[in-house]
Parts: sequence; structure tokens; C-alpha cells
Amino acid sequence: MRDRYTFALRIGYGERATEFRIGRTGLMAVVGTLAVLFFAVTHGIYDYRENLSKIRELRALRQRVSEQNLALYNLHSKFDSLETEVERLRSLDARVRSLVRINESMLPRAGQKDRPSGIGGVETQEAAVSTRLDRLLDLRFDQLKKDVLVDVKDLEVIYEKLDSRRIVLSSIPGLWPVRGILSSGFGVRISPFTDTKVFHQGLDIVAAPGTPVKAAAGGKVVRSGYESLFGNLVVIEHGQGYRTLYAHMAERMVGAGDIIEKGDTVGTVGVTGRTTGPHLHYEVHANGLPVNPTRFLD
Repeated sequence: MRDRYTFALRIGYGERATEFRIGRTGLMAVVGTLAVLFFAVTHGIYDYRENLSKIRELRALRQRVSEQNLALYNLHSKFDSLETEVERLRSLDARVRSLVRINESMLPRAGQKDRPSGIGGVETQEAAVSTRLDRLLDLRFDQLKKDVLVDVKDLEVIYEKLDSRRIVLSSIPGLWPVRGILSSGFGVRISPFTDTKVFHQGLDIVAAPGTPVKAAAGGKVVRSGYESLFGNLVVIEHGQGYRTLYAHMAERMVGAGDIIEKGDTVGTVGVTGRTTGPHLHYEVHANGLPVNPTRFLD
């Protein structure tokens, strides 16, 4: 007779119970099912732990990539700053070259100082190597930037000096206002009107009527009008204490307050004012005193 196992299941209150029977085969099936479920649950827990470990590793990798990206961004920003300084240096170099003609081989160039590049020492962990590499890059960057800044400052000093010199030179009236025959120079002469010795403060340059009169240097027109002795008159302030005067012109082509460049036409040769014939009377004043214009003319 086969063994039977009886299980009682009570639901509710009292003595009422539901009773059912199960044999050996059924019991083995239940046990087998429970074993399969236990194996499945155990395997699932193991897979979950494995997946959780992989997720943690993935997060760590992402964090490391993020840190590396941040480090690269910082290096990129530093080298962008350095590139800006280099461009500034190139700009200053171009401005200096535009002021003076100088042999390019004589000019100092940024970043051409010899420095040792060897790296040695015992091997360390990857993190320590990365830290040391970043430190070396930072030191290299700081030194290079310092050198560039020093060169930029040197060029700035040179440029300021040359620019000051350029301003002075541009203020000197060095252009002939008109080409012609010099009929009377600077200094004592016999007046054609009184036959007495007088001091002539400028140059008289004979030229055909209507010949353009050029500004001897750039500057600002401070007087433009008509006077009984000078006729049509233009006076230009050039800076650095220099002024030029153009008289006896047939017409004036600039007005007071105009800003002009060297070589601009300010009028034309004429016979206005007190004069014996068509010519240009030209004067140069330095710090309020008349000086000989031929000192400056090419």
C-alpha cells in the first residue's frame, strides 16, 4: 500500500478545515518545483549582484572620463590664453616692423629659450603619473607664458618709444609746399617796397598761378582767411610746437578746424596781398618763433 501524506488547511475560525491528500510522486514534484524555483531565485540574485557591480564600474568609468574631460578643458583654456598672448606678441611685432625697417634676424622671438626636456625617476601608480604629468604641463605652460609676457613688455616699450619718435617726425614740416624758384630766403634782405633792410621770416617760392600748394605736414588748420599783407592765408598747427604759414594764395581750399594730412592741397599760388608777382610765401614756426624752413625740407 502506497504511503499517503495528509495536509490540513484551515481557513476562517472554528473547527472547519479543508483536507487534501498528496502522494510520494506529488511530493517529489513539489520538492522538484521548489528546487527549481530556489535555483532560479539564487541565479537571479547572483545576476543582479553581477549587474550591480558592472553598473558601479560603469559609473566609476564615467566619473573618470568626466574628470579627464575637465582636465583637458582646463588645459585647452590655458593654451587658448597662451595663444592670445602669442597673437598679441605677433601684432606688436608687426607694428614695430611698420615703424622701422630692421633685419628680422635681429629681432628677439618668443619661446626660443633652450630648456631641458628630460624626465626621469622611478615608476609610480597611474594616478601619480597623471598628476606629475599635469604638473609638468602646468610648469611648462607657466614658464612659456612668462617668457611671452616678458617679450611682449619689451616690444611694448620699443613700440612706445618708436611711436613717440614717429609722432615727432610726423609733426616736422619736411615737404616742399610747392615746387618752383626760390626768389627770397630766410633772413635779412632788402625790402622790394621800402628799399631798406628787413628780416624776412620765411621763403618766397615763385610758381605759376594756380599751382597747388601742399601741406608740409599733417595737422589742424587754425587760421584760414584774408589779411592785407598776406592776402589769402592758411596756418596749420602740426603739434610738438610746429606751425606752418602759407600766404599770397589765389584761393584757400581748407577752413579753420579742418584736419589734414601731409601733402593735402590747402590752396593755389596767387598774387593776393602785398606782393610783386605770383609766388607762395611760406613760414615755419617752432614754439612760437620763426625758423628757417630749409632746415626741414628734403
